[in-house]
Amino acid sequence: MEYEGLQGASLGERANRLTAAAFDEVHAATAKSTLLREFAALAYGDEYPAEVAPTGMTTWWILGRCVAGLRVGPGERLVDLACGSGGPGLWLARASGADLVGVDWSPVAVEAARRRAADFLPEGRARFVVGELADSGLPSGQAAAVVCLDAVAFAPDRVAALREVRRLLRPDGRYVFSATEVASPPDRSWVTDWQPLLAAAELQIESKDEVPHYAERLQRMYDLWLENLGPLEAEDGVETAAKLEQEARAVGPTLPQRRQFLIVAQP
Repeated sequence: MEYEGLQGASLGERANRLTAAAFDEVHAATAKSTLLREFAALAYGDEYPAEVAPTGMTTWWILGRCVAGLRVGPGERLVDLACGSGGPGLWLARASGADLVGVDWSPVAVEAARRRAADFLPEGRARFVVGELADSGLPSGQAAAVVCLDAVAFAPDRVAALREVRRLLRPDGRYVFSATEVASPPDRSWVTDWQPLLAAAELQIESKDEVPHYAERLQRMYDLWLENLGPLEAEDGVETAAKLEQEARAVGPTLPQRRQFLIVAQP
């Protein structure tokens, strides 16, 4: 790969821990957990979009910036890559009038998104398919806009994932995504600046806004998980609670080094 020397181009060895089956487990657990939604609402307060019920850290601030950045309209195609259970993409399609195609590598997430579609859109306005960030299976050059929230960093080859976005977009299309940058990376798999990776995919940044209170709110949610491991075990099972504890203890201490951005890019 001509870009393998770029900082953050590859997820490296961390990719070995990420599988579709693992994300199936995550989506199955979050779909049934009332406590996780309750803790997210407490952590994010008025910024928590309860109707959307996002799997990631999507807030009302992010959704509003997405509407402005995507600039997609009625009858145009919006692609939601790594759509999860569909909430943000469905909300954005309803707000904009666009037709939605959601893609996720978790069949469990795709089925959940299909079940939710009727809550947001008339029949025929949304469809969901199984695919990967770097291989969506969708036709080239037909998307007016592509959105990817809290997910592109999980791509084993991030430049390949960004090149897939470039392939999907119309020449006048827009790509909006949220992702973190790390000031002092422990190794080359961490992204310090998304601009060189986007440039390697022939995408140019139009705007880049820091997400307010990202670390503060996420740490608050992690604290709620750690303070309520017993109830989480009772509701969601010992294995799920253990994974939540592991994430909170691993990611929490790194939050002071992380900044999250909402980035709009174009071909």
